[in-house]
Order: sequence, then structure tokens, then C-alpha cells
Amino acid sequence: MVRPRLSAVPAPQTTVRPPQLTVAAALAAVEGLVAFAYGVVEIGQVRIFRAVVGVGVSITMIAFAVLLLVAARALLRLRRWARGPVVAIQLILLPVGWSFRGGTTTGVAVAMIAVAAITLVTVLHPRSTRALVAEPEPGDGS
Repeated sequence: MVRPRLSAVPAPQTTVRPPQLTVAAALAAVEGLVAFAYGVVEIGQVRIFRAVVGVGVSITMIAFAVLLLVAARALLRLRRWARGPVVAIQLILLPVGWSFRGGTTTGVAVAMIAVAAITLVTVLHPRSTRALVAEPEPGDGS
């Protein structure tokens, strides 16, 4: 009985995830966890005279957190669609962070702006772009 040679089949090429993309995904996940924690804390702060606002903020923040966490995981899995939501959220967080400057919230402002800027730079880095938009080589079977 003749055994087929399995080594003759070329292995499919996989795109390597650059460290910049890993950093972007990690920062997006941290933002998602913070948003989730805020949403949960806000549930505990709901008062009867502002129940609609409290519940609305909680639901919005938890949904925002889920979007960020799903996008962060998708970035780690090199899914092209994940870059759009991550970039859009960072562009929103930059002016929000700016609005927190001054007084006791300056630390929050610095943290928000720094994380959003680093996430933007790393997710838009040329290596990240190459990894996310990598097209299969002609004739590679995929």
C-alpha cells in the first residue's frame, strides 16, 4: 500500500499579527472593560427620580463596552471590519477627553487622550494596515 506524501502540499500562508495591532487590541479591550465597569456602577446609582436616565446610561455604556470588546477580539483575529469601529470610537474619545481637562478630572483627560491617541497610531500603523488588508496571493488556493 502506497501512502500519499502529505508534505508535498504547501502550507497555507498566515498573516502574522504585528505588535502594533496587539497593542491597539489590548487598549481597546481596556477601554471596553472600563466602559463595562462604568455601566455596571451606574446601575447601582439609579435613583427613582432619574431612573430613565440612569438605566439608559447603563445600557448605552454596556453596549458600548460590548462593541469595543468584540472589536478588540476581532483585531486580534485580524478581521478587517474591526478597524472601523475602533478608529471611530477613538476619534470620539479624543474630544471627550479634552472636555475633561482642568480641575480634578485632568488625570482622566490625560488618560483618555493618551489611550485614544496610542490606539489610533497603532491601529493605523502601516504594519497593522498590511495585516488587516492582506490579500491572498494569486494561486495560493484561498
